Amino acid sequence: MIPKYEQIKQDLLSVIKNHTFIPGDKFYSEADIKRNYSVSSITAVKALNELTNAGYLYRIQGKGTFVSKSKISQNVKFSDIELHSLDTEKVQVLSIEEEQEPDILKELGLPAGSSYYKIKRVRSFDDIPFLVHITHLPKKLVKEPLSEDLSAYASVYEKVRKDFGIDLFSLASTETNEIVFPDDPELLNLLHLSFREPAVKQIKHSYLPDRSVAEYIISYKHWKYFKTKIEVEAE
Repeated sequence: MIPKYEQIKQDLLSVIKNHTFIPGDKFYSEADIKRNYSVSSITAVKALNELTNAGYLYRIQGKGTFVSKSKISQNVKFSDIELHSLDTEKVQVLSIEEEQEPDILKELGLPAGSSYYKIKRVRSFDDIPFLVHITHLPKKLVKEPLSEDLSAYASVYEKVRKDFGIDLFSLASTETNEIVFPDDPELLNLLHLSFREPAVKQIKHSYLPDRSVAEYIISYKHWKYFKTKIEVEAE
C-alpha cells in the first residue's frame, strides 16, 4: 500500500506540473494540506519535504513555501549551429601521443601511473581554422600498434567504431561551454587568434554503459564561428 504522504506528494506534483502554480508562486502551506487531505502535521510536512528535496519547491523562513523554477520548466535542447557547409570541412590530425598527466588521468577515471592517448586535431573550412580538438582516450579504446597514417584518426568516433564496435555518438555525455581568452601561443596560432580575442572552451565527457569514461575532450572554437540554438519543448 502506498503511504499517505506519497499519495499526497504525487497529487501535489500533478498540480505543479499542470501549471496551476507558476514559478515563484506561493504554494500550499502545511495547514492547507492538513485541511485538504485530513492528515496530521507529520504527514503534511513529509509530503512538502519530499517535494522540496526533489527541487520542486523551496522555502523562505517566515514567508512560506514557493514553487521552484528548476524542475517544472520544459525540456530544453541545446545544439550547435554550423556556420559553414560541412562539405567544405577538413580535419588535420596534428599529433597522437601517449601521456600520463595526473589531471587527465583523474578526468578519465584512471589510476595513477597508467596512461592514455592524446589526439590533437584542428578542424577548418575553406582553409579557415575554427576548432581545435584535444581528445583524451583510455588505452582500451585505442588499437595498438598505432597506425602510422595520422589521418586514420581524423574521425576518432569512426576509428573507435571500426576498431571496437563502440558508437561514441550514442553514449551518455556531459558538456560545458565557457568563454575564455587563450594565452597558449600554439592555440592562438592554430585558430588565427590574437591574444585579445576570445574562444569558446568546450569540455566533454562521454561514458560507457558501465559508467567508465570513454573520452575526455577539450575543444576550443573560434568566437566568430560559435552559434547555438535553444529549443524548448512544451510538456
